[in-house]
Formats: sequence, structure tokens, C-alpha cells
Amino acid sequence: MTPTRVIDPAARLRLEAAVIEAERATSGEIVVNVVRACDEYGSAGWRLAVLLAALAFLGLAELHARWPLPWLEGHLIPALFCAELVALLFGHALARVDAVRRLFVSEALLEHRVAERARRAFAERGLARTAGRSGILLFVALFERRAVVLADEGIHRALGPDERWDDVVAPVLAGLRDGRAADGLLAAVGRCGELLARRLPAAAREVNELPDPVVLED
Repeated sequence: MTPTRVIDPAARLRLEAAVIEAERATSGEIVVNVVRACDEYGSAGWRLAVLLAALAFLGLAELHARWPLPWLEGHLIPALFCAELVALLFGHALARVDAVRRLFVSEALLEHRVAERARRAFAERGLARTAGRSGILLFVALFERRAVVLADEGIHRALGPDERWDDVVAPVLAGLRDGRAADGLLAAVGRCGELLARRLPAAAREVNELPDPVVLED
């Protein structure tokens, strides 16, 4: 599942319009960044491959012990080696399927990679270079099914002590679960704009410092 498939050109235009509309009422600068995955998670393929290889070894050995096969006599070791090799290759191929690979990646690692990638995106997209330190990143990772909101210090100063970004993240996660990622992002941008408009209203002569189009990384 890639961002350009999940968010088609029409949805990109709607998201850009939503960002522009949200920024009219606030001095905050909103950037939406959607990535396919924050890592290749190559270790997942090895975990699955080793598991299948071990099952192939045990299965063939048990089969031969219970029901000796004449054609295996004298060829058991090569047969076991071939079975393990096939299992290893099949495991790596199977792990290329996102749903399968995700089963072999820990939640802690997913959280770490998303947080790491979001911080890098915040720097790469120039969100820390606005005049009022009012950049805010809405970062979405499709493979990990996670959303992160990162805000610069100017926004953190404006928010109340009990205000959180849960209302912004919630529709994104719901959209990912329901297969409506674009709708979830549209709702999130709207809620983000409402929150910023209350706490960080637009100046008399507002300057748009960051690009409005959603950033998609396949």
C-alpha cells in the first residue's frame, strides 16, 4: 500500500485546499507528510524464514521417522538441506506482503521507527525554520498504521497544559483502519486548524512560509 495509491490526485487537491483553509485562521504552518513505511524491517523476513526452515526440518525428520521413505535412505541430509533452503526463500518472499511482515515486527520497534522518521521529516520539511516557530507536522506511516503530530516551540507555548493532539490523530487512525485514509486526513487537518485558530490566530498580514501540498513518499 503506497501513499499515491491511497491518496489519489483528487484527494491530494482536497487536502491542499484543507490546509490552505485551515491556515487562513492561524499563524501556524501545517505540513502533511505520508510515507509508505519508516523502515524496510528486513529482520522480519529472516525471522519468518528461519521459522519456516525449522518447521521444514522438523516436519521432514518426523515424517521420515514415522514412515520411512525408501528414496530418502542415504539422502536424508541433502533432502533436509533442500527443504530448509526452499523454506528460507519462501519465508523471505512471504514477508514481502505487508500484513505478514507486520506480524514479525514488534510494536516497540514500530513506535521507534515512526518517531525517528517523523523527527527527520520535521527537519527536512523546514518546519523548524518558520519566523514564529509555528510549524506543525502531521506525519502518517501507512505500513505501521500510525500518525504523529509534531509541533514547534511556538505552538507548544500557545497550547494549554491539558491540550493534546489526540483529536487530530484519532480521525487519521480511524481512516487507516476503515480504508479511508484521505477522509481521515481531511478531518485531522480541519481539527488541527480549529485548535490552532483558537490558540494561535492569524496575524493581520500573514505570510505562507511552507508549501501547502501534501508530501507523499512511496
